[in-house]
Amino acid sequence: MEQERTNWNDDRLDRLADQVTDLRNHVDDRFEALSARMDSRFDTIQNSMIVALGGILAAFGGALVALQV
Repeated sequence: MEQERTNWNDDRLDRLADQVTDLRNHVDDRFEALSARMDSRFDTIQNSMIVALGGILAAFGGALVALQV
């Protein structure tokens, strides 16, 4: 193991740095895609909740109007 550690020349370190940079960029891209998908899903859930709340309020309003008559 010590023999291999002494053989780390600049080319090998540069390649390793490039590989790490590529991997970091790949992971960043995947997290950005995941974040976009999650944002889309939360927007859909939020819109569904607003519609459901509107339906509940309309139902209660209709019940109140029916009880007034």
